[in-house]
Amino acid sequence: MKPKHLPESYEFLPDKFFPRLVYGSGRARAFLLCLDAGQGLAPREDSEEMICYVVDGKAKLRIGGDEFEVSGGDLAGAGAGEVRGIEAQERCVALWVHLSAGGSDDE
Repeated sequence: MKPKHLPESYEFLPDKFFPRLVYGSGRARAFLLCLDAGQGLAPREDSEEMICYVVDGKAKLRIGGDEFEVSGGDLAGAGAGEVRGIEAQERCVALWVHLSAGGSDDE
């Protein structure tokens, strides 16, 4: 994959947000989350591992039964089968990466 300057992909939508796929392979998918305050991903269980890197802003991150205040520069992860979710406390940009056990990087 060629380098991508992510700020060029930032898009905040007032009514809802849409996770933007910025990288995808057989084993990994990276989504850019551009969230206004109150927007996010509802907590849910997922069969894949997840890594969240908060680029800018502040959010509440739920992993398992715990909730964390996160801000720009914070990195967190959740294991397969673990509940995870995020809600922006102020305008927030995060990179949300799903890692699957199967597939190949060549897909």
